[in-house]
Amino acid sequence: MKRYIILIFSILIGFFSCNVNGQKPDNTKPMYGEVPKSSDYKKIDEDFKESVIAQFGTIDNAVQAHIDFAWSYFFRNDLTTAMKRFNQAWLLNSEFPDSYFGFAALLDMQGNITESERFYKIGQEKDKTKERAKICYRHIADCKEQLRDFKGTIDAYTKLAEIEPSNAFAFEKIGYIQMQLGNFEEAITAYAKAIELDPTNATTYNNRAYLYQTEKKYEKAIADYTKAIELDPKYISAFVNRGITLMEKNEFEAAKKDFEICVQLDSNSGELRRILGQCKLKLNDKSGACKDFQLSKQLGDKEADNLIKQNCK
Repeated sequence: MKRYIILIFSILIGFFSCNVNGQKPDNTKPMYGEVPKSSDYKKIDEDFKESVIAQFGTIDNAVQAHIDFAWSYFFRNDLTTAMKRFNQAWLLNSEFPDSYFGFAALLDMQGNITESERFYKIGQEKDKTKERAKICYRHIADCKEQLRDFKGTIDAYTKLAEIEPSNAFAFEKIGYIQMQLGNFEEAITAYAKAIELDPTNATTYNNRAYLYQTEKKYEKAIADYTKAIELDPKYISAFVNRGITLMEKNEFEAAKKDFEICVQLDSNSGELRRILGQCKLKLNDKSGACKDFQLSKQLGDKEADNLIKQNCK
């Protein structure tokens, strides 16, 4: 009988011991699962802090290094290791906001929106100047774009724009991602805001012009392409796009001029040389067109051969 009593007593000791010590910390969850740590785990934490100070010189340097490690793992879609590195940075300095923004972004990737918002709020509370938030939202946007989470990318840039309304780049990126998603009206609105904030960026005009061209708003497209070229006279994409738009309007003489500039800017492009030849065909300059098709073929353009067979006998 005594044996059974001792066995039962031992089981109870183990049960109560587990409850006293709490759950085992989980480094794949924010703040190690937010559980109390035993003295053994606390000793491990202290040893870790000593080792990273020896490696990086100061706690601040160690925190920044582990934050950088975390974002790099996030960018490469190793989300588990990213969480571990954010946890280590949090362990080193629980007041540094970046870990909380990292936790929030990773929880969002897991679909845990409620907890994600909680950690965003903690990060914001610890970042009184909002300077770390600006950096973190940019990292989050870069990572989510890399992972093709386009909604998440837009959300990150939107949050960045909310705390920094003068950030033209944020609106330009929102416009670009909306354009990739086929949300043309939202993209045009974002590009308009980006242009308002920074009217010197040729790329924004070129991208908005492409949207206008897609919607067959040719005059607006040509105006934006022209502005892009004024800002950057060697912006070959703007010349190409304006030339194609002019061809769609059957304005082949003007289109030819754009493509003549294009082949000067990139003399090794067989495709551009072919399109120049097609413009000349529309203008009944068959001889000039055939010369361009031959050059296009020499430059490796695969479509040139058919045009030669059809038009240059």
